[in-house]
Amino acid sequence: MSEEKKGMLAAGVAYTIFGLSYLFSKMALEVAEPAILLCARFSVTLIALNILTATGVLKLNLRGKSLVGPILLGLLQPALYFVLENYGLKYTSTSFTGMVSSVSPVFSAVLGAVLLRERPNVKQWVAILVTIAGVMLVSLGGGGGQNTLLGCLCLLGAYFSGAYYTILVRRLTKTYTPFELTYVMFTVGFVFFAALAVIQYRGGTFAALGAALSHPNFIVSIVYLGAVASVGAYLLSNYSLSRLPVARSTIFTSLSTVVSVLSGIVIMKDPFTPVSLLAFALILLGVWGVNFFAEGEKG
Repeated sequence: MSEEKKGMLAAGVAYTIFGLSYLFSKMALEVAEPAILLCARFSVTLIALNILTATGVLKLNLRGKSLVGPILLGLLQPALYFVLENYGLKYTSTSFTGMVSSVSPVFSAVLGAVLLRERPNVKQWVAILVTIAGVMLVSLGGGGGQNTLLGCLCLLGAYFSGAYYTILVRRLTKTYTPFELTYVMFTVGFVFFAALAVIQYRGGTFAALGAALSHPNFIVSIVYLGAVASVGAYLLSNYSLSRLPVARSTIFTSLSTVVSVLSGIVIMKDPFTPVSLLAFALILLGVWGVNFFAEGEKG
């Protein structure tokens, strides 16, 4: 299998995992505030990363390398991204969140074109727009709820920081391995979210964590989010960004919407309509188009 196909496979698996993350996040947020959820999630992440390092499954060699870039990466994502996304989810409806998330591939493609000179061709731009149309169609069929200006701004900020994160990863993978980047960024995330929880709860941090951990659904959620999504999916995502241009890797983010809705249909018994089927077809067509028409892109 070529490196290009490995990158595409890695992106597909990563964003499938991310799609299920939404379900587990919603489950966890039913019993804990975002600060506690994020603190618990990245505690599990750091434990998993250190197990991989201690057992020699993955190698970590940061000697002689500057940590400025990876630390900045960690401040963008997970720190800034997850704070903004979790509070955005809290203050907007599900459908609105999906609509805003559809601009993420556009942010990534535009920043990639400007900062990395990875310019999608006309056919790829059309495919990106087809994917966005599919995501918005899915979103228009999803739940209700109240949207606030704060929630909207949080979501836009989250997806913009996520887009810039992809640009930074493309640059840093020339110096660091995907695992080295993942290790540093999530160490930064753990420190950031542990401090955030302590600031918010002061002396009650451990009591709040203990209360949340008394719920089996919360434990299952943080294991999935901390070990599978944070470690597994981000390793795959960073690997994909080391092999593919930004537009081709990040277009797979739209698969997260498909997986999120399908998990709602199968697990939460949400309704499935012909509109949903059409939307999924558009998303998959767009993802295929961005990669099929890649030979004409400029790098």
